[in-house]
Formats: sequence, C-alpha cells, structure tokens
Amino acid sequence: MAINYEYPLTNSLDLRKVVLFEGLEFPIIITPTLHGEPLLTTQAFYYLNRLESVVRIRFESPDLIPQYDSQEHFERWLEYLIDNYLFEYSKRHPNERLTSKITNLKYWKNDGNLYLGYDNNNTLALALDTLNDDSIINVSNEELPNIDYWNDWCLVANYTNEYIENYVNSMEKLINTKVNVETYNHNELGTGKFELSLVQVDKSILTYHQAVMLEVLSSNNIQEKDGEVIISRGISMKGDFTLPLEKIHVNKYYDAELLSYYFAGVREHLPISKFRCFYNVLEYFFEEAPMELGERTKNEREQISCVVRLVSTDFSILDFINSKGIEYKNKIQDEMIPSSGVKINGINISGNDFENKIASWLYDIRCAIIHSKKTRKGNVEARFVPYTNDEKLADIAIPIIQQLAIRCIERDGN
Repeated sequence: MAINYEYPLTNSLDLRKVVLFEGLEFPIIITPTLHGEPLLTTQAFYYLNRLESVVRIRFESPDLIPQYDSQEHFERWLEYLIDNYLFEYSKRHPNERLTSKITNLKYWKNDGNLYLGYDNNNTLALALDTLNDDSIINVSNEELPNIDYWNDWCLVANYTNEYIENYVNSMEKLINTKVNVETYNHNELGTGKFELSLVQVDKSILTYHQAVMLEVLSSNNIQEKDGEVIISRGISMKGDFTLPLEKIHVNKYYDAELLSYYFAGVREHLPISKFRCFYNVLEYFFEEAPMELGERTKNEREQISCVVRLVSTDFSILDFINSKGIEYKNKIQDEMIPSSGVKINGINISGNDFENKIASWLYDIRCAIIHSKKTRKGNVEARFVPYTNDEKLADIAIPIIQQLAIRCIERDGN
C-alpha cells in the first residue's frame, strides 16, 4: 500500500506549474492544490492564480520509508530533503520566495476516527465506513432510510455530492450565458445593439472537478507531453487540462543550518530583513575563510573580504553584475543616502581589487542595517530604517549578497 505525504509551502501562491525534483533519496513534486479539504466550503470554481502549492512525496510501500527514532526526526529529515531540492529551485529563480519554512500551518491531525476535520478543521464530519466495517449494523434517517444508501464514508458527502454536482453544472452554464443589450449614448458602449457576456473570467479558472484532479498528482504518475503535465483522472475526458512542467535534478546535500539561514532570507518580504539573513550565511565562514586563504584578519570588514574572495575563485561577481543589465550596474555605482542622511559610497567597478570593494560595500550596508544608534561617538552614521524608503536601498544589494550566499553554500557542499 502506497503512503503519501503532503507538506505546505510558504509563498507558493500563483505558481501555475508542476515542478518535479529528482536525484536525491526520493523524488518529490510541487503542485497546486486545494488546501484544507473543502466540504461545506466547496466552490463551483477555483482560480489557478489563487491556489497555493504543496510538496508531495510518495512511498510505494511502507518498507521504503526511512526509519527514524521518532516521528519528529522523520519530519525533520523530510524537510531537509525538501530544502535541498528547493535550494536548487531558488538558484534558478532567485526572485521567488518559495520555501518549506511554515508559520501559518495548513494541516491538522485528526484526533479520533469518528469525526474527521474538513474546511481547515473548521468542520468536523461524521465518518463511518459503512461498506467495509462489519461493526456498523445500520445507518438511517428520513431521507436515507438504511445502510445501503450511505456509500461515502464521510456521511455528509452522501448529501453534498449531489448538491455540489448540481451547483457546478448550473454555474458552468453561466460562464457562457450572454445577454442582448441595446443602448443610446451609454458612457462606455455608445449607441447600438450588443451581445455581452454576463461574466468575464480569468483564463486560470478551473471547475471544482478540475481542481480536484490536482489532488491525485504524484511524482510517479506524471503524464508529460511537450513539456506539459496532463491533469486528468487517468482517461481522456472533456475537463482535462495541462500545466507547465519544470524538471530539476539535484545530486548533493548541503548543510542544514546554512539552508535554514538562506531560506530565512528567501521567505522574507522586506529587503532589510532579507539582507540580514543572507549575510548570516557569509558570516558563517568568517573564521574559516581567512584560514583557507592563509591570512590573518583584525576585524569583520577583513573577514567578509576573505569570504567574498574565497568564493570568487570559481565565480566572477563582475560577470554576475553585468548579467543583471546596465541599469543595475549603474545603481550599485551610485551613492546611497538613507533616511539618516549619511551616505554610503557606491562601488567603483573600474580598476583592480573589485572583490574587496564589493565586500566593503556590503559591510557598510550591514552596519547601517544592524546598528540603530542615533549617533556613535557624537556623530550621526548611516542607518537603514525598516518600512521606509531605506528598504529600496537595501534591495539594491540583495541580488549580490544572495548570490554570494548561494556560492558559500555550494562551496561548503563540495
């Protein structure tokens, strides 16, 4: 008997594709989903651009599930596996904030077998397996008078299945319903006769039945054609549709702590917070980098210089900056003037010693972010204040420090 695990993601709204990861101990997929097992809150339509996505892992038999001392350790191992896959995804899509780091939990555990949770556990529905449980002698009420009428073990579904089907069919008809309109000097239509649709819908619209088909997707049953995943019930039907498929192969594991620091930055919305998290990755190597370079350092500015130069032995920061375009290249050369009024000089990209210039620039930004003193030894210094226009200044440094964090993690994993 196959065992399926499903894990929510942060910042997964509007993914609109299926991502297949392979290469590590087990494959996983990321796919849009209906969160919360809707029952009383079932809709006739769902919009793909409003669906969040989940990770699905499938073990074809219980014997294939890794054995751990506790469920907690097993969950940590699964999260570590997911993070290693998502690290490769983040390298491909650095502007996306997809992570496995969850604070707003989407799932719950059913405490008993009699009532099961639906609608994000706001609905508890009576569950009795009338078809297979010999201990259930009879179930009846005025509408459904004996056990033979109760074919769904979620008993209320014996009512709602019909209601939902009628609702979906009725609402589907409305999408194609038009009306004839005649106007004279209308503000938008002018004068004339028109045939107008009652509703205009986003192209990502799915019927309830199409949305439910997303729930059966797993890494072992993907039907692919021309780079698209066919979403169906297994046989070709009218409601079948496709989603883009992205395949990612990963062949190594990385340090779990570094991935945690990195994904803390990935998930953040505010550039100042993102910078701080990515800087933590570089800071992890502040003692190790000078030792590898055979240098002695006296302060943090020299330590970050060592880290930047160490990862630059097989990575050109200047090439990366050039790849971001001339507009970005100009931005990093301009001086920054935060709300404190004390400027941070831009980077002079001409001449030698470019890595040291980058390191010094990042350190100046770091100090402006970390320190909130109004004055230091009586002098006002550069400060980046959260939720102000200073966020825009910090955002300029994010592509560079994120890329350096990636290079640090990769070098550590070699």
